[in-house]
Amino acid sequence: MPPPDDAPDLVLHPVEPAPAAGSGRAAWLAVVTLTAAMTAASAYQSLRRYEEFRSGWSWDLAYYNQWCWAMTEGDRTLSVRPVSAYAQEGPSAWKMNYLAPIRFALLPIYRAFPDPRTLIVLQNIIFWWVIPAAYGLVRSESRSIPVALSAAALVPFTPLLWPLAWNDFRELQLVAPFTLWAVRGVRERSVGWAALGIGGMLACRQEFAVAVATFALLAPRKPESLSVTLRWRRAMVLIGVGWVLFGFFGYLRLMVGRAAPDAFVDQFLGPRAGAGETMRTAAEALVLGAGGWAFLMCLAPRAAILALPWIWSLCNGRWAPRFLATPEWHHVRYAMPMITLVLAAGLIGYARLAARVRHRPAGLAVLAMTWLAAAALGAWGTREVARRVESVPAPIDRAEAETIWTWVRQVAPDDAVIADYTVSAPLSSRRRLYSYILDVNLPPGFPRPDPELHWLFVDNNWRWLKPMLDHGFDVVHRGPYLTIARRRTLSFARDPDSR
Repeated sequence: MPPPDDAPDLVLHPVEPAPAAGSGRAAWLAVVTLTAAMTAASAYQSLRRYEEFRSGWSWDLAYYNQWCWAMTEGDRTLSVRPVSAYAQEGPSAWKMNYLAPIRFALLPIYRAFPDPRTLIVLQNIIFWWVIPAAYGLVRSESRSIPVALSAAALVPFTPLLWPLAWNDFRELQLVAPFTLWAVRGVRERSVGWAALGIGGMLACRQEFAVAVATFALLAPRKPESLSVTLRWRRAMVLIGVGWVLFGFFGYLRLMVGRAAPDAFVDQFLGPRAGAGETMRTAAEALVLGAGGWAFLMCLAPRAAILALPWIWSLCNGRWAPRFLATPEWHHVRYAMPMITLVLAAGLIGYARLAARVRHRPAGLAVLAMTWLAAAALGAWGTREVARRVESVPAPIDRAEAETIWTWVRQVAPDDAVIADYTVSAPLSSRRRLYSYILDVNLPPGFPRPDPELHWLFVDNNWRWLKPMLDHGFDVVHRGPYLTIARRRTLSFARDPDSR
């Protein structure tokens, strides 16, 4: 007779002697070394993309940097104001489109090193904590240090982790380690791990409150009384639903307006792809994006089911792997909830497989072949994902990028600037930075230039370039893509239109 739905996962772990302290320290040293290596590799790649003006979406990075700069160095007022379907950021730094308190925790470090590159490095550091989090989860599930080490070594073979790490800075992309800690805490019934993980998830963005509520479906790792099970289920639902309804929606009503929560929900109710197309996109996203974890998670169905709503909502029209080969590749951030929950379920499935086979004849060979197959699939997916991202056309070549950086360094902190989105991030440590892709990004009173507007970093084909040059700007650089113009000192006091 099968166990009831409320029963814990009855995976029998052989009784083993406690591992020696030395082996535990050696394992953690290996995990820390791997984490440091992955952090250094992806941080270098991300910084190189930044230096070459190939950031995922430089205007968003400009917003995050100016927000941190305004909170630590400025007057807490923003000129970089991205627009969403239901709100616009700022102008007060306290008015945000999303509820992501984790950025406040980063301000002390940013204060010491105020630069967009600080945010890029911080993202890569926090992002790769997913490796020790994976080691801890699998060690908890399998009670085996070698199995946990092999699982941690498989994490870098998760293809979509790489473009997520390269994608500038976004709170949404910091969630992976917190998700694994939360799953571990709920499975272990450990208040400490659950609090760390769930607190981090909620701090990374409001979407993850929905995932927290679904953790009520996670079965405990060990048998427990029904009263304990119900207590944890109620806690998960109340925390998740409460954060959305009273935390996020309450914040939107206060800072944006009474209609903002309805407008936020409405953006998810538009036309969607059909079931067939969604399933094809989901299959590609799972195999190409999650690699072997897409199959290993099938060994942990109660955990895998938590990822299904995110897989469907993502592939139902919001994102598809083909975007990785286009300038829209930065939308890969929307895959973060799916990939972290698939990874969590896959790690549990891998631990279960190891527990079932490692003491059987040829069990070690089975586990080794499974690991190699997952690594091979992940390596293929990682290479394909990297190929697609590298194929995205770069509007600025390296020679012009070096020249642009020469002029960026000459812009004073109090100089107002109009900049193309592509070069906006390095210019965002300024009190006033504007752009022209959307009219709401233009400076007040445009096209009459503000007296404090000293610089233009604009597309050669910008339709307002010639009129702006007539207002006292001198071209100091004209490259294949960008024109840089600097305003003549004080000589602009007499505006040609003032006669």
